[in-house]
Amino acid sequence: MVPRVALSMEQRMDYKLRDFKGWVIMQMKLNHKTQKEVGKALGVSQSKVSQMLKVPKDGKEERKVKKDPFTYGQVLTLCEFFGVDEKEKQKLFTF
Repeated sequence: MVPRVALSMEQRMDYKLRDFKGWVIMQMKLNHKTQKEVGKALGVSQSKVSQMLKVPKDGKEERKVKKDPFTYGQVLTLCEFFGVDEKEKQKLFTF
């Protein structure tokens, strides 16, 4: 049994960012969108989208996500791009 431990704000933000990156990837799959199309919607290149969605793997790379690469405006743009309803949008913006 794993003991429950209170998470710091930094840890919660780290987990939320990982979840958001996974959400974007899932939305891309569900909506049959490519990184190039997402990049066009955000006004960035495909390679920048790839960097934004990267989550370090276990092992040699440090597991911690460094900095939130998404601005508030980009998150709103992605919600519109993927046709997200208000309930889903609210879930994305809360901890």
